[in-house]
Amino acid sequence: MAQIHLCFLWHMHQPFYKDLVSGEYKLPWTRMHALKDYYGMVHVLEEFPQVRQTFNLVPSMMAQVAEYASGEAVDPFLQLALKPAEELNDGDRAFLLRHSFYSDPQRMIYRYPRYGELFDAWQRQKASAGRMLFGAQDFRDVQMWSQLAWFDEAFQVQDAEVHEWVARGRNFSPADQHRMGEKQREIVGKVLPVYRKLAATGQIEISTTPYYHPILPLLCDSNIASVAHPNVTLPARFRYPGDARTQLSMARE
Repeated sequence: MAQIHLCFLWHMHQPFYKDLVSGEYKLPWTRMHALKDYYGMVHVLEEFPQVRQTFNLVPSMMAQVAEYASGEAVDPFLQLALKPAEELNDGDRAFLLRHSFYSDPQRMIYRYPRYGELFDAWQRQKASAGRMLFGAQDFRDVQMWSQLAWFDEAFQVQDAEVHEWVARGRNFSPADQHRMGEKQREIVGKVLPVYRKLAATGQIEISTTPYYHPILPLLCDSNIASVAHPNVTLPARFRYPGDARTQLSMARE
């Protein structure tokens, strides 16, 4: 019987969401996927020691993971998810309703009955010309579920605190909110160590890209694009091969 030599290569990439002027993260996706994917996809391999895989880790993504793990990241999305519901102002409430239902409705919202209820209530609120249908407890449940739905399956099942939150489903307390924020930092803090651990055992290999994942030929000389597309309209010529070398050295480091 013919054999196939198959290589699994997972490309772990997020853009650099941190605004270097304000210091704030403009989108929460690095943190959310660190809760849901970056740890679990490696950790699950420990159950299958004969399976080997390669993970391509984009350095700018991992720098963000490290900043979240250290507690230094300034993330307005997380800050509002942890703010006591009784202290929310109108702007906070509008922000939360706009950004708390990013999950896929069928696979990540309606899977949890209370999250589905809140999603339906938000749809009704939009249809009622903005009449507020949410009380403080509703908002706290929104705040919790907007985060809990992204927690990795392993934590939802095996972590006693996370499992209890998921099983209870509603009527969360300010103490639950606070602890949920701490739990996020704990989970994100597991990401880099699990890659180090399995790389050391040889079960995974790690590859990388230039630090910010640029297209190096264009960084060296943007006019190279005309080779593949002779009639393409190009911006003013950009030639920084030194930047390309810096991207490579930063990535290796």
